[in-house]
Amino acid sequence: MDEIIGYVNITVTLLGILISVLLLIVGMQFRAHRGQMSYFLYSVCVTVVGLGLQVADQYYIGTSYNLYFLSSRAMYSLVAPFFTLYFMETGRDEGEVWNRKFWTSIQFLTAVLVSAFAILGQFNFLVQMTTLFQFIVVLFMMLFSQKGIRACIGFIIGILFPITSTLVGIVDPRLDLLGISQVMLLLSVFSLYQLDTEREVLQSRTELSEKKVALLMEQIHPHFIYNSLQQIAILSEEDAKAVKPAIQNFSGYLRRKFQALTGESMIPFEDELEHVDMYIDLAKILPSRRFEVEKDLTATDFMIPPLTLQPLVENAIQYGVGMSEEGEKIRITSVREKGYIVITVQDNGHGKRTELQTQKRYKSVGTENVRTRLSLLCNGELSIDKTEYGTTATIRIPESERIVQKK
Repeated sequence: MDEIIGYVNITVTLLGILISVLLLIVGMQFRAHRGQMSYFLYSVCVTVVGLGLQVADQYYIGTSYNLYFLSSRAMYSLVAPFFTLYFMETGRDEGEVWNRKFWTSIQFLTAVLVSAFAILGQFNFLVQMTTLFQFIVVLFMMLFSQKGIRACIGFIIGILFPITSTLVGIVDPRLDLLGISQVMLLLSVFSLYQLDTEREVLQSRTELSEKKVALLMEQIHPHFIYNSLQQIAILSEEDAKAVKPAIQNFSGYLRRKFQALTGESMIPFEDELEHVDMYIDLAKILPSRRFEVEKDLTATDFMIPPLTLQPLVENAIQYGVGMSEEGEKIRITSVREKGYIVITVQDNGHGKRTELQTQKRYKSVGTENVRTRLSLLCNGELSIDKTEYGTTATIRIPESERIVQKK
């Protein structure tokens, strides 16, 4: 019987090495797309090392049996902490922010206990129970996650493998299935969750590319270009010294516009602010525009999709204060708030009062473009609140590693 169990152990261990190496190779292809993949790959790496040590443990290769056994337990105990980090990172996509320090501290401290019990040598039951505790913690997090059942099904199915293997190990310590069970956990999550996520990212990128031409035509406003050039011509007669700065500003505005429309990646918030400032300076040379812009920016070190803030400021100028005899102020703010970057553009202009249908259509085109870019590039949201006394546009972007600007 012991010989049969030995064959089972070595067979499933070698199979686990093969599957985990394939997972590592495939997962590396997606590492650049999603920051969460790093934690997934760390889990795969420690699993591969643990499986290799388990093979050495079963064949007594080169050194004592006890050293390989202890090392394999230590490696396996690190899978749960890295996997917990991976799971918490996937929760950011649904706007969920876990207490990272708390949960990872629990998992890493438990991993230390597993290693300590293994070193003592006579505590197989405690090793199995502590390992079981690690994965029950992950299961607990899944059950209380904001993810839907469909999004969590891969995680739940996968976590049952190590839970079952530790229970089997408690009943019969000769069966060493923890390594292969962790491989099955990672395989289940990768095939039932991560691949779907990657397909959504690819589909979003394709959709964004398809909309570029339409977005380009919608964002280049012929009437604004015409009015700007006409006013620059008037400046040449009234204030010759102001012509050169006006032309430079107009050129810079167009350059930024085209760069933003042809780029697919996020840009620093300061770059978008520069584009906003160019537009504001350009708008102020038109005689019908009399307004002030106030900024209160407590958060600036983050990335944002291009052409998200500028169109909202443009709407506030064109259809807010520009259409109101009383409206004269625009306020731009940015703050960190409960795991989100929140940016607002507020004017005290036209608000809900009547406007032409063509103007309504023009504004809706601009805001829908902003909403599309936010959704596709950073899972952000745009809301518009109109009152009799003005309009407030609010951008909410989930704060994550991929939007935080690197120092």
